[in-house]
Amino acid sequence: MNPTLALILLVAPLAVLMAVRRNQAKVRALRAATVDLDIDDQGIRRELADGRVEQVTWAEVREIDVLVADKGPHAASGGVVIIGDGHERGALVPLDRVAALGVVDHLMRLPGFDLNVFVDASNAKPATRTEVWVRPDASDGAT
Repeated sequence: MNPTLALILLVAPLAVLMAVRRNQAKVRALRAATVDLDIDDQGIRRELADGRVEQVTWAEVREIDVLVADKGPHAASGGVVIIGDGHERGALVPLDRVAALGVVDHLMRLPGFDLNVFVDASNAKPATRTEVWVRPDASDGAT
């Protein structure tokens, strides 16, 4: 067998696999794109491009994490603020939209929320996930 042909036969499947993975990552990012994001005194509702809906009321919020990213679906926004009930409900807010949407104003109303911890976590080097707040009564298992 021709050595050049053998090399092509060995490299071609790898190239195809890499192209497929790259395409899958793009598709995941497109599906995860935020179509609509509403934040009000009741809570947060985020609609994704693939039709999924994330939502949580402020009363349900039990924890807040900041994820700083330079790769993946949230890299373009610098990361996300993960606001959730700690189990099944929650919503992601892109870091680059936090100020414009008034998220910090709502977070500041949460008992014991420390803005300095939030700012430090938002400015951390990627890839970092930092827990910035837990509802004071969340440790006792209350819902």
